[in-house]
Amino acid sequence: MAKPEYISSGSRSYKFDCVSCRKSTINIDVHFRLENDYVELQKHGQWPKLKVKRDEQLEKFFEADADSFEKATMCIANGYGIAAFAYMRRIVESNIHLLLEDISAEVKATEESEEIQASLNSLKNNSPMSQKIVIANKALPVYLKSNGLNPLGTLYKVLSEGVHSLPDEECLARAKDVNSCIKYLVSELGTRKRNRESFPSMIGSI
Repeated sequence: MAKPEYISSGSRSYKFDCVSCRKSTINIDVHFRLENDYVELQKHGQWPKLKVKRDEQLEKFFEADADSFEKATMCIANGYGIAAFAYMRRIVESNIHLLLEDISAEVKATEESEEIQASLNSLKNNSPMSQKIVIANKALPVYLKSNGLNPLGTLYKVLSEGVHSLPDEECLARAKDVNSCIKYLVSELGTRKRNRESFPSMIGSI
C-alpha cells in the first residue's frame, strides 16, 4: 500500500491520463497554500498547452492588436474574467474607429438614411461617453440589430465601464458578450460587402 502524501505549502506537478483514449496525457502544475485548516489550490501551468480555437476573421480584423487579442482569447478560455474584460475593453477602445468606418461604408453603399450617417459621424467626436451610448444605439441600420439588440450600443457601454467594481464572473460574461458583439458586426459587414461586390458579376454572367 502506497504511503499517503501529506499536503504542505508549495508547488507540485501531476500527470493525468485520459480515461477515454488511454493514450493522451497532460501535466499540470499546482500550487498549494495552507493556512490553519484552509487549503488553497491554484493551477499555474499545463503541458501540452490548452488548445484554444481561434476566430480567423477576428484575428485579421484585430491584426494591429494581435498580442492583446491573443491574451484576451486565452483569458476567456481559461476563465480569467477581470483580465479578459480588461483586454477586450482595451481592444474595443483601440479599434472602435475601424468598426465605425466599416459600418459607415455599408450605410453609404446601401443608401441608408442620412440620420444614421450623421449619428455615426457624431460618434467620432469627443463627446461624453454617456452621450455616445445614446447615439450608438441609433447609429445602426435595422438589419444589423439582431432581434432588436444593438451590438454597437453594447460596445460603447462597455467603454464607459471600469473593471474594478465588477466580480470576476461578471467580467468574464461581459468579455464573452463583447467578443460576440464584435464577431457579429465584423462577420455581418464582411459578408454583406462580399455579396455586394460579387453581385454585379453574377448578374452579368446570366
